[in-house]
Amino acid sequence: MAIWQSCIISLKNNNNIMDIGFEFLLPIESSVTTFKFEQPVYEWQGEKFPQGEEEAWFHYFKLTKSNVPEHITSLLPNNFQREQWQCISIIDGFESLINELSVDKKIPEENNILLNLLHLLTKTQKKWVMIFEPDYDCINEVIEGNVDIAFHKIIDSLTIERNGFVLWNEKKVE
Repeated sequence: MAIWQSCIISLKNNNNIMDIGFEFLLPIESSVTTFKFEQPVYEWQGEKFPQGEEEAWFHYFKLTKSNVPEHITSLLPNNFQREQWQCISIIDGFESLINELSVDKKIPEENNILLNLLHLLTKTQKKWVMIFEPDYDCINEVIEGNVDIAFHKIIDSLTIERNGFVLWNEKKVE
C-alpha cells in the first residue's frame, strides 16, 4: 500500500479554520477520462521537469491523483479491502462552494458544481468509495450509500455540523 500524502484544504467556515480531507477511491483499472489530468512541469533553460502529482480542474475544484489513505482501507467491507484502488483527492475549491452556499443553499441540480463533480467521478464505476474528513481527524460513520446521500452529507457537514464519513457504493449485478 502506498504511503499516504495528506491533502489538506484550509478554509474559513463561520470564522473557524477547517481542514478537509476529501478523496475518491476508484478501482485501479478505471479510466477517468472526464477530466484531463496533467502533471505540472517546471521549465528551466528549455528543459521541463515534472512537479508533483497529476492534477485537473473542474470549475473551481482542483483534483489530484494521490496515494490511498492507509487508515481508510481497514474501515471498508472485506471485498473493498482486497481491491486495488486509485485515489483522486479534491484539494481546492471548498471556499468557493461555501461562498455559494452562503448565498443560496438550494442551488438547482443542473447548476450544482459539487453534485455534477460527484456524478462525473462515479457514474461509470462499478464500485467506489468517498472519504470526507472535516479537520482531517473526523470520521463519524462508515456507510453504504449513493451520490445523493454523499452530496447531502457534505453540504450538511459544511453548513450545519461537521461530520466525517466514509461512504462506499457497489452497483448490483442484475
